Order: sequence, then structure tokens, then C-alpha cells
Amino acid sequence: MDLARWAHLPFGSWPWRPRVEGMGDAERLLAGGKPTKACLEWAVVSGDVEGEVRERLLIYGVLDVCKAHGRPDVYTGFRRMLVERPAMSERDLALALADPDLALVAQFVRSAYRPAPAEALSGGNAVVCGGCGNLWVLDQSGQRRCQEWDCPDPSAEGWRLPAAEGVVWLSRELRMFVSGPGRVELRIAQKLERAGLTVTLWPDFDACDLLPAEVPWAADVKSWLNPVRLAWQLTERPFAPPPGSERGFIVIAAEQTTGRPEYLRALRSHCAWLKGQSRVRAVTEKAYVEQVIRRAREGAAR
Repeated sequence: MDLARWAHLPFGSWPWRPRVEGMGDAERLLAGGKPTKACLEWAVVSGDVEGEVRERLLIYGVLDVCKAHGRPDVYTGFRRMLVERPAMSERDLALALADPDLALVAQFVRSAYRPAPAEALSGGNAVVCGGCGNLWVLDQSGQRRCQEWDCPDPSAEGWRLPAAEGVVWLSRELRMFVSGPGRVELRIAQKLERAGLTVTLWPDFDACDLLPAEVPWAADVKSWLNPVRLAWQLTERPFAPPPGSERGFIVIAAEQTTGRPEYLRALRSHCAWLKGQSRVRAVTEKAYVEQVIRRAREGAAR
């Protein structure tokens, strides 16, 4: 019971402090009785995580089917759906399953979504967050709010879904490892497209997260809370820029680097793999967008 109580406290206030590198003083393992993003990141780097296995099996299953049928467009449509519609009504899910463009992966779409939990259904409806599209849930004080780790605007109320019609929500693993980072990937793509570039998302069946046509700099987008844990993960699973790209970038989401100038320094100093790379660099989201746009304009001016 003491350990369960400590898990709700920031590491810096624990009466006993494990000597583990990468443990931030402000991080905690539980919030409202549920694992925090920090807790899940620790679980992922530990190497044996049921949730990560489920997520990888589903995504790899979709990849296998789409590759077998030569349909990268179906894979991209599936990924976009998970990012843009993490929560919906049962009726909307049924319509999505009937979409000819998703028929090939309908079974995977169905398995990605679960019935919304009781804490998301109150007063006969579910509230969809205007910031990220996920569901608001009751907190310990009895108030409904968005509790997603990377929501850009957790206080923005979107729309309501009647509980009587059925409400579904992506599994927690998919929200953390696919939908959350996917919002950042779409945001970067939209910034580049507004500057006149053509961007392919998840090209060649997920060889990278996005690739601008005019400037073939492949991006692997990351939104990890802790740079040391990300360094371990990159060392375990290095990013290889796909054929046809000039170079690769580990792009860190703005949510993680804003107000944290030490983030990239810690990532670079703890990632042995990055230190030995000449074709792959770690940069902020802002730096990647600015450098790609600048390079594109320089090329157009020649």
C-alpha cells in the first residue's frame, strides 16, 4: 500500500529514491489510479509490454494485408482514421466499416475500438475533446476533463455523443503509440503543405512518418515525455531513412520541447546510436519545419 501511495507522488518526493538514470523528479507513475505516460514509457523500454505487443500486432497486421494487396492508400487511410477519429459513436463506426476504402482492413478497424468506459459516460452522453478528439473522463474531483498525455487543448469541449447510441474509443495503447504521435505528424504535414510542399504520410508502408517530395528529408516523429527513455528506445530500434531520402530526422514534438531546452541535449548525450550517425539528426518540430521550408525555397530559387 505504501508503494501504491508513492506511485501517485512525484519521484522527487519519494522517501526512497531508486538510483535509476532517466527518472525525472516531477514524474509520477500513477494519476487517479491509472498509469501515467511516464509509467507507460518505462514499461515500453523494459522490453516486455502486453500493450505494446497488442499495438504492434494490430499495426503489423494491417501492414501485411495492405502490402499483400499493394494498397498503401488503404494503410494511410487506416492510420489517418485512428488519428483523426479516436472516439465516435457506434453508428459512425459502422459507417466507417462499410466504407469501400477500408473494407480491406475492416476487421482491424473493429478491433482497434473498444466500448467507452463508464467514467467517460455521464449524464447520458460522452464529451469529445475539442483539442484531441478523445473522450473526457471523470477525475478524482468528479469533474469531466481530457486526460490525454499530449492533448494541445484539454479544456476545449468538442461535441457530445449520446451514450444510448453506443460510444467507442481507441484502446489506450493505440492512443499513446499511434493516435497521439499521429496528431503531431499531421500537424507537421499541414505546416509544410501550407508552405506549398507536397508531403506523403507514412510512405512506402511506414518506412518513415512523413516525407516531403521537394526536400526528401525523412522524418521519424517522437513525442516521448522523457529524453533519456527515448534515447534507450532509439538505441534499441534505430531509425533507418528509407531509400530515396537524402537524410533522416528524429523530430521531437513541440509539446515535449517547449520550455525544456535540455531535452535535445539529454537525448543526444544518452543515445549512443545518434552519436555515430551522419545521416540522421535529432531536431525540434519547429527546426525541422523551418529547415525543410528554407531548403525548398532555396531549391526553387536556383
